[in-house]
Amino acid sequence: MIACRIALPMLLVLLSAQAPAQDLAAVQPRIDAGDYAGAEVLLRARLAQAPGDDEARFQLARVLAWQQRAAEAVPLYQDLLAREPGNADYLFGLAQAQLWSGERAGSQASVARLEGLAPAHPGLDGLRQQAAPQPPDAGALPQARGTAPGSREVGYTFRYDRLTQDLAAWRGDRIEVNGRDGDGRAWYAAAARERRFGLADTGVEAGIALPLAPRWALQLDGGGWPGSDFQPRWFGDVRLQHAFDSGTVLASSLRRTRYPEVTVDRLAVAVEQYWGDWRLGYTFNRTDVAGNRVSGHDVALDRYYGDRDAIGLRLTSGSEDALQGTDVVATAVRALAVQGRHGFADDWALHWGVGYVRQGAFYDRRWVQLGLRRAF
Repeated sequence: MIACRIALPMLLVLLSAQAPAQDLAAVQPRIDAGDYAGAEVLLRARLAQAPGDDEARFQLARVLAWQQRAAEAVPLYQDLLAREPGNADYLFGLAQAQLWSGERAGSQASVARLEGLAPAHPGLDGLRQQAAPQPPDAGALPQARGTAPGSREVGYTFRYDRLTQDLAAWRGDRIEVNGRDGDGRAWYAAAARERRFGLADTGVEAGIALPLAPRWALQLDGGGWPGSDFQPRWFGDVRLQHAFDSGTVLASSLRRTRYPEVTVDRLAVAVEQYWGDWRLGYTFNRTDVAGNRVSGHDVALDRYYGDRDAIGLRLTSGSEDALQGTDVVATAVRALAVQGRHGFADDWALHWGVGYVRQGAFYDRRWVQLGLRRAF
């Protein structure tokens, strides 16, 4: 009887001590299954029982960031680093969470610390690329920063162009899926339909951006419009870029576009400067249109005012290939556009844009576009 009285309390103590450990052991299967909310519940229960468990706090910071709640993860990483400043995984997690929550300057500072602490960290190269985001083209929409690893977006965009010279309006529809991985790789695939000059062309395109050596990235784009009347039959683009510590990015690209009757080659050299939540970019284009060599200039200014929000101004001047009826010719161009993206709710974002184009003496275009995207 005395032995039973002693053994029973000891058994209860052992069971109570093992319960938190069992909860923590159940976290990884939830993470592997993508059940981050379930993992969060278990981790918070563990920390309520064992507030000093830094491993549970580290895992909680990670699952919060993966649920697109990176701002909540930042103070957890900061607490962990206050106790263990030499932990490279904590510092990497902090830099990532700062980037995803829109704290660009803080993320860059954390990346610089990580480069000194652990230059061979397996995620460092990809994080460098994410910390210096690259919009795919000088005329493209400013892209949202802070995309979580494994996240995807699907979206639809409608565009309407009103032309002078009594020409019929242009209309376009585009459906796109894109994503970004945790190692810095990004990709997209799209299908589009354009209606111009009483004709309609349908095509597809896709692209991928790949981190190469530290601070180097390669971007490949291509697509085609089979049986097209005015759009290119196919195009291909190769872009190489290098990012510097100062926030400067240099890039060069080669693009070949094959229209039904002519081939257009373009060489582009670009420089970008990032500071805080701003980006300034300049691109010089040299284009060969059926033996005529022309040049153009693009200037872009972007303001990132949230992890999913941006607004940008585009100015274009010079000469480029343009449609005259269904023919492609070299013509002078002047263009101005304001474009942006604004996130709302949890997973939705609105894309918008307005602009004006003077296409030499052929026509002027005033255009507007509106799109909706959803993360999944």
